[in-house]
Amino acid sequence: MKTPVRVGLIGAGMAGQAHAFGYRNAQMAPDLADLDVQLRTVVDPNTTLARSVADRYGFADVTGDIDAFLADPEIDVVSVALPNFLHQEVLSKVLASGKHVFAEKPIGRTPEEGQQLAELAGSTTAVTGVGFSFRRLPGMAAVADAVTAGRIGQVHTVRAWYHADYAADPAGALSWRYSQEQSGGGAILDIGAHAIDALQYVAGPVRTVLSSTLSTVHTTRPLPVAGAIGHGSGGGEATGPVGNDDIALLTVELENGAIGQVALSRIASGVPNSLGVEVFGTGGHVVFDSIRAGEFRIFTDDADGAYNGPRTVVTGPAHPYFADVAAMAGAGVGTGYAEAFVAEIQEFLRCVRSGSAMDTDFATALSVMNVVGAGLRSARTRQPEPVNTPVTQH
Repeated sequence: MKTPVRVGLIGAGMAGQAHAFGYRNAQMAPDLADLDVQLRTVVDPNTTLARSVADRYGFADVTGDIDAFLADPEIDVVSVALPNFLHQEVLSKVLASGKHVFAEKPIGRTPEEGQQLAELAGSTTAVTGVGFSFRRLPGMAAVADAVTAGRIGQVHTVRAWYHADYAADPAGALSWRYSQEQSGGGAILDIGAHAIDALQYVAGPVRTVLSSTLSTVHTTRPLPVAGAIGHGSGGGEATGPVGNDDIALLTVELENGAIGQVALSRIASGVPNSLGVEVFGTGGHVVFDSIRAGEFRIFTDDADGAYNGPRTVVTGPAHPYFADVAAMAGAGVGTGYAEAFVAEIQEFLRCVRSGSAMDTDFATALSVMNVVGAGLRSARTRQPEPVNTPVTQH
């Protein structure tokens, strides 16, 4: 008999829908065949939106009442995908409920909020995880494995980037993402959380932010239409000020002594969504770019110089996650960002089944928040800023 796992989703926006997609397809993994993943409830104050998401992804019910939802003993797992300013309030309730929790990044707006949530996560016996979805792309995971295995020698330099164009149009609405108070950070946190996590995942923890530069190019935006979600246009001529950064450039020092750069832009015209890492070691280098998610590049200096050089490797079943998420599990058929959400939910469900800790837990998310916090401080002080040590989660 299969073990039921009854799922609820808080937040019906873009990230919440990505979580829903992950749960709907999670049982593609053969090792999860013993689970019966039941999609129960979508929670959102916009119940019309919640109903459309429930119908699209196969959830049975909707509600706008979070407290009643959390009191429901028929829910085992809760996914949370909300604007940053709601994380502390809502995640505190969800973590206190005793249910298993999977949260979209980041956890809160500041390192202080992240610390509080990580401590709550560390005190529960339930399984908790945070969605750093780019880790689950087979090419990214293969690059991390190559570095860990010593294929490029000792790491001395790393570069991470996240370039996106969702904010390139100045007519885009002044949503919560452009408020420092509501978001906690512009590019440095919104997309920077993914790039910083990718850098730490592949090359190691950041010890110090040596320098940080933040810039806002589009200083005003149209006020948003009521009820709008995503990166839509404003509703009229009235505008408001943008309170955070469009561009962030960080130089960092890792605990292993390596030096790194993080380049972030939400106004990179013509680059819709590119997250990447490039790592140089004493014996070679590796490169991954999500905009070409089905491949990565690697160079090792142990071959004949006349014929050696960087080579492109096309991802396939030999690489992490691929066989569990690809529609056809053969090399070259490709996987992308959608499959990354499936893979991260599969990992979470495995941890729920076994009662084991997830590799991207709240302590992992706090380590990212601490780097962002040091970056914000360095931008103000124009001095190097240390990164605080995160809490240890069970």
